Amino acid sequence: MITSLRESRYLVPLSIYALIIIAIVAMKLFIPWPYVTSVAALLMLSVPIFTGTGSSALRWDLRGVIIGIIVSVVLLLIYTGAIALIGLYTNKSLSFRMLSYTFILVQLLLVALPEEVFFRGYLQNKLGNNLKGVIIVSLLFAIGHFITLCLGGNHNLSLCSQAILTFFPSLVMGYLYLTTGTLWASILFHFLANVVHIAIGLS
Repeated sequence: MITSLRESRYLVPLSIYALIIIAIVAMKLFIPWPYVTSVAALLMLSVPIFTGTGSSALRWDLRGVIIGIIVSVVLLLIYTGAIALIGLYTNKSLSFRMLSYTFILVQLLLVALPEEVFFRGYLQNKLGNNLKGVIIVSLLFAIGHFITLCLGGNHNLSLCSQAILTFFPSLVMGYLYLTTGTLWASILFHFLANVVHIAIGLS
């Protein structure tokens, strides 16, 4: 009886997750990717509103924001250092790509914000705001990225590998939400990680 109750508790959030992933893949067949991103963002933002879950996690929390900034700076400096070291071994130099203000705003408002509201604010709250929940949601995060970015598209192996590797930053985002209780910590890390990852490379 307890097991069936637990399973039914997971059924609704996992079904909503599957529906959103299917909707994104289906939209890719009919409309350009920038529009897909906008509609997907609206879908993800609407789930907590209609289910009444996770909206309180968007309350402003200065302590959580400061923790998010500190964790972002430390981990992204380590990431940049690792890329630079790879460059030394491959005889390539670290390069920085200029990103437009529009692109940066899109990363914040249409990628980091809605994904964190859905994956952390909704799914992590529903599946368990604990270490087990962080791992499960991170798996769902990586699978979702792999399906929406790789399956059914003409994407190279590099992009598909990166989609799978989103599991690891997702662990950080989930843990930030778990420990701070505010989505702003994970939103900040998500946003800054995306920007740094896209802006930094080897040439």
